Amino acid sequence: MKFVTSSFLLTCALLSGCSTVIKGTQDTITVNSLEKGTSIYIDGVQRGVNDALAQVKKGKTHTIKVTKEGCQAVIIQTGEAFDATSLLGVLIDFGVITIPVDLISGAAWKVEPTIYTVTPICKKA
Repeated sequence: MKFVTSSFLLTCALLSGCSTVIKGTQDTITVNSLEKGTSIYIDGVQRGVNDALAQVKKGKTHTIKVTKEGCQAVIIQTGEAFDATSLLGVLIDFGVITIPVDLISGAAWKVEPTIYTVTPICKKA
């Protein structure tokens, strides 16, 4: 029984990457606007007015769009950077399985930066 439990735990450890286990496959981003009454959309879904907090999947860019009636909408893309936590897999299995798992799941990346200030372009009266 002890062998079965040990084998199960070892298999679970090898089938997940360090970044996947430690930090997960999502990041939280904050978006705010300097123009009051601004609607904030993240990946096409309205997330708030004036400011928004959203969970987004790691490993891909996301679209942030801000709009306000009478103003020109502004659209930007989130950035991403490599998350060095993935390299801890070298200590478990020399990175043979754990690092590719992090790369495939997207957990090897992080949204960078996590705070965005995006303001629609409004004509001043």
